[in-house]
Amino acid sequence: MVDLLLVIQQIFNGILFGGQLALVAVGLTLIWGVTRILNFAHGAMFMMGGYAGFLTFELTGNALLALPGAVLVVFVLGMVTEFGVVRRLRDRDNAEFAAIIGTFGLAVVLENIIRGSPLGSTRRTLPTIVPGVWEVGPFFFVAEQVYLFIVALAALGVLFAVIKYTRLGMAMRAVAQDQNTAKLMGVRSDRIYAITFGISAALAGLAGALLAPIFNIYPSVGWQPFLLAFIVVIIGGLGSVRGTLIAALLIGVLRSVSLTFTSSQQTSMLLFLAMIVILIVKPTGIGGVIDG
Repeated sequence: MVDLLLVIQQIFNGILFGGQLALVAVGLTLIWGVTRILNFAHGAMFMMGGYAGFLTFELTGNALLALPGAVLVVFVLGMVTEFGVVRRLRDRDNAEFAAIIGTFGLAVVLENIIRGSPLGSTRRTLPTIVPGVWEVGPFFFVAEQVYLFIVALAALGVLFAVIKYTRLGMAMRAVAQDQNTAKLMGVRSDRIYAITFGISAALAGLAGALLAPIFNIYPSVGWQPFLLAFIVVIIGGLGSVRGTLIAALLIGVLRSVSLTFTSSQQTSMLLFLAMIVILIVKPTGIGGVIDG
């Protein structure tokens, strides 16, 4: 017999995880929405954020400084990726495919650079910032998970505010809608592309530092959150930030509840099956519904 309280507990856990997953997924869909590029190095940015946070903690001894350290380092890395890799491929006839290959290659390069460095393949982590477990009635919440969820929502809130209320956000929306018209209006599209890559990478880097206690930090750690984020952006709708946020919460709940009753392999199969169904039934995803 299914324990209803256990299912509800897992729904709460899934919402908390979904909020954290949204950091990675929103960054991935943001790049597509503005540049029409699918960044296969996004998981590597997650990994680099984890290492940047870890090294910041090692240097300062302050776990809180690990977060801005990860954001700053990976923001710069994202801009360098756009300038050094993606921009060189954008004008090709098969630019979208070339960018996938190029960013995938970059991910492999970054992963092997870390393996060959003194950091090696040893699994590392960051200390828990908010220890303890909170009991609310019959339910239990890990304090660290709640903290991560709040930080993730705060970061996404700042992103939404930037996109909606600032000149930078207006320029990003203009380039996303029509690059040529945006250029005629004086928008420097190359600059917007680089900044978008930087912001997207910074979100993934922040997630890498935040989720270090869960995923740990090692060279190939980025592939699992990247695959989860890929599923989320397909279900949420490529380019739809709001749809991706909703999909992240739904996938977080589905994953958490499924893991209660099945193995991790079967859960992964279920998530990919949900993605395939969405592609067949509604290719534009949740974003195609809520964005009209």
